This record gives sequence, C-alpha cells and structure tokens, in this order.
Amino acid sequence: MTGSPALPPLLAGHALVHLPSTGSTNDEARSRIERGELGAGAVIVADVQTAGHGRHGRTWITPPGRALAASIVLAVPAVPRITRVTVLGAVAACRALGRLGVPDVAIKWPNDLMRAERKCGGMLVEQASAPGGQRLLVFGIGINLELREADLPPELAGLAGDVGLPAGARTALLAALLAELDAAFAQLGTEADRERGRQYVARAWLAGRRVRLRAGDEELQAVLAAVTADGDLLLAGGRLVAGETAQLIAFERR
Repeated sequence: MTGSPALPPLLAGHALVHLPSTGSTNDEARSRIERGELGAGAVIVADVQTAGHGRHGRTWITPPGRALAASIVLAVPAVPRITRVTVLGAVAACRALGRLGVPDVAIKWPNDLMRAERKCGGMLVEQASAPGGQRLLVFGIGINLELREADLPPELAGLAGDVGLPAGARTALLAALLAELDAAFAQLGTEADRERGRQYVARAWLAGRRVRLRAGDEELQAVLAAVTADGDLLLAGGRLVAGETAQLIAFERR
C-alpha cells in the first residue's frame, strides 16, 4: 500500500511474507502451511487485513498502514498446556512495546492488549497441519499503532485504542516481537521463563474486576482475584477455573 514502510524479506532471522492486503493473516498462514509452503519460523504480515478475527469469531479492525497485522508460524513448544503459548506471546508483545517506549500495556485475559480502558491489540493461537501430519501453531497478532476517529464504527468508539506509535514503527515492533518470542521459547523452564509468568500475572487487566464467565456448562459471576502464570483464573473466594474451560462473557469497566 502506498505510504506503508517496506518490510525486508528476512526480519530478526525469520523468513517474511509481506502482503499488501489479505483477509486474515492467520487464515493465509494456515492455508500456506497446509499446502507445504510455510514452515516454523515463517511470518506473514499484511498492510491491510479485511477479515481479521479473534476468539469465538469476533472481528478485528486493522487501520490500513497504521497497524501491525502478522501471523508467526511456531513449532509446537515443549509446554504442558497450550495456554502457555498465549501467556508467553502476550508477555512478548508487552516487552516488545516496552522496547519502543510503550511501557503501560496490560493484558486482558486471555489474549487482548489494553491501554487504560481501551483495547489496542489482540492475539489468536491456532493449530495447523502441514503435509505429512506435522503439527504447527499459528500465532496471530494485531496491534493498532495509530488510530483515527474515522477508523472505527460507532459501536467501537471509546473501546478501541492504540499504542501511540507512528506507522513507521511497524517493522521495528515486529522485529522486537520476534526477538522476544524466540527468547521466550528458548528459555522455557528457566528462571527467565518464570519471570515471564510473573510479568503476565502483574499485567492482568481484569484483576480486581467483576467478571461473568462460562466454564463448561456453568455460568459464573465473581470478582477475579488474579490470573495465574498458566492462564488460569483465580476467583475471589479461592476457586480456580482452568483457562481452557473458560470463556469471558462480560467484565466490569471503570
């Protein structure tokens, strides 16, 4: 897209596929994996994403040229639970933004990035199968660098936000994110890994807020005391809800 900074074919040691426009970078990545065209470490990034999506089919708006919309292909890491990938990805995104001078980003369980009361980014981890049955993961991420009033439909006014970076920072942000992800998966099981878990807990945007959850066939309303380093939910009163079983229906705004 005219005016968008060009991206190199290799970034932070990762092969890069740069698309002017696509429906969803995650959908594009999964299709190419299934055709044997992409392997672990590859990255798809798009200037425009016309059908970005998150958990449970929710849509994600990508301001043309002023957002990072990317999907990173991952080998399945040696983690006991796949929820840990989202935990590490969220912390990596926050740390990457911190490198660029944006320190005040929180994590709304399970996969959103927040500044104050506005969502500025989101993540989605999906599975994919390469020819021959090899399992891979696709880590999709969208971060609004700069939002303008005309970018949003009326129903999102006051809810969506940005990280306050210029469009030209997109390449640097993606490079920092890739470096943080590589370090996170290389350091699994170490003290650095445990520190990332502590950072995830400390950045929990929902902690102390009243939430409504669906856990299996049960609906729960409670104050969320904390989010654990594995992505589980600790409710006031001591009940622990496994992250894999829970869906956030509603939450308290301040």
